[in-house]
Amino acid sequence: MRSVLAGLVTAVLAGVVLWGLVTGEAADRDRVEALGSRIRCPVCQGESIADSPTQYARDIMAFVEEKVEEGWTDEQILDYLENRFAGIRLDPRFSGGAVLLWLLPAAAAGFGVVLAARRLMRPRDIPGRGKPMSEPDE
Repeated sequence: MRSVLAGLVTAVLAGVVLWGLVTGEAADRDRVEALGSRIRCPVCQGESIADSPTQYARDIMAFVEEKVEEGWTDEQILDYLENRFAGIRLDPRFSGGAVLLWLLPAAAAGFGVVLAARRLMRPRDIPGRGKPMSEPDE
């Protein structure tokens, strides 16, 4: 009985925590960190401003924190930074050009497979095939 009660209490507490995670709003600091991990450091090679040790990245993080406190949305902050620094997003926006870049190599590979299959399936010229058999010598 005791183990059943402990299991029930654990399940209820896990449900409360899960409900809080799903419905609760992220704290401003969590939001700043999430935004910082989506923004590329302008001076580092492929690193986010949240992970970069440079002063420039810390300044941008301070700017993001300031704008979050002022009530700017994530998109407003990202758009502002994108207008100021080209290619600052680590997760670029979805565009038709991006789809094309993903589909072109797949299409080229498919085309190559079709060409190879056609080449392997085509009948080969077998020597002597199609020629009449010579008459046997008597």
